[in-house]
Amino acid sequence: MISSRIPSNYLISQIATDIVQKQSDLAQIQEQISSGKKVNRPSDEPAYSARILSMREATEKLEQFDRNSSAAEAQLSLEEGALDGVVNNINRIRELALSVNSGVVDDVTRQAVNAEVKLQLDELYTLANSRDSFGNFLFGGSNNQTGPFAKGDPVVYNGKDDSTDLTIGLGRKVKTGDSGIDVFMRIRNGNGTFSTSPDAANTGSGVISQGAITDHSQFDGSTYRLQFTSATTFDILNDTTGGTVSTGNTLTAGNPIEFNGMRTTINGSPASGDSFIVQPSQHQDLFSTVSRFINAIDQNPSTAMESAALTQAVNDTIVNLDVSLDHINTVRAGVGARLNSIDSSREQNSNVQLQIERILSDVEDIDIAEAVTNLQTQANTLEILQKSFSRIEGLSLFNFM
Repeated sequence: MISSRIPSNYLISQIATDIVQKQSDLAQIQEQISSGKKVNRPSDEPAYSARILSMREATEKLEQFDRNSSAAEAQLSLEEGALDGVVNNINRIRELALSVNSGVVDDVTRQAVNAEVKLQLDELYTLANSRDSFGNFLFGGSNNQTGPFAKGDPVVYNGKDDSTDLTIGLGRKVKTGDSGIDVFMRIRNGNGTFSTSPDAANTGSGVISQGAITDHSQFDGSTYRLQFTSATTFDILNDTTGGTVSTGNTLTAGNPIEFNGMRTTINGSPASGDSFIVQPSQHQDLFSTVSRFINAIDQNPSTAMESAALTQAVNDTIVNLDVSLDHINTVRAGVGARLNSIDSSREQNSNVQLQIERILSDVEDIDIAEAVTNLQTQANTLEILQKSFSRIEGLSLFNFM
């Protein structure tokens, strides 16, 4: 017969091992209650640890997106402020141009206007060379350590024709600024489609308006010349092809001149041999527009021809300032759209973060009530094991003698 008796030393060893295990379990539960987490190290729950690590990495990305959003928002807000100053600057110069063109301005008043416009031009350069809180130039593109605009006629641009993008969300980037070329230099002259100008050799007092496009389908982008064969008749020539559009046209005061989808007017008294150019709009930087205005009102006209040249220059300035104002406001609208995009991205990131936190809480956080119950159970079990160990360890035949 095989004995079923278990040696007492084996029982003592087994109970001691169980006590150590229960103490470890008890310590783990106490740590979970203390931290509020059921996974405090990868060895606690290896399966959950990978998910927790992945979600924490996602949270770190969202935090980086938030920092990028704040940086982009700061840059764009500064740009919006600078552009607001440019708009005010343009409006003031336009007011001064209108005052010069009122027909009742004497030389002294015109020179006073000239002095103020020069100050406005200096202010325009200051705005174009605006910096952020780190000293970087807002409109320099990626070359933001050098002042983008150097005063001159023509202006010198030292920046780059690019911009910096920041990632502000999953699959979402935002342009943090606009290059100075896009803001101040890529502005169409004339009415934005075509521009007009008198020939420099004109001797009459004719003044041509910048006109308007009437039919885009007929506009072919050629350069045309209105050539006066007398004080009241002119031919329309296509300088691009060398052809003739029409001849013997009569100039009637107040009546528009229309051809090939364009309309313009000529006021004053052109002389025979005078000509006026109509050509597609070109890029003309804002600084050149203001500089040409300054050069024009720096003169003291004494003849009808000189007065007509001044009127022409001031009229052109007003139209070019209007186009510039539209252009700057378009850039501002783009800045506003990007700021709205940042707000939208923040809201989306917040929703994603909230979802991650909910999942992370389900995976990582401990049920306190359950943990306390488990703690009490483990404590009771440990107490029983300890008492059993004490009694078994004390067993001896001498106790029964």
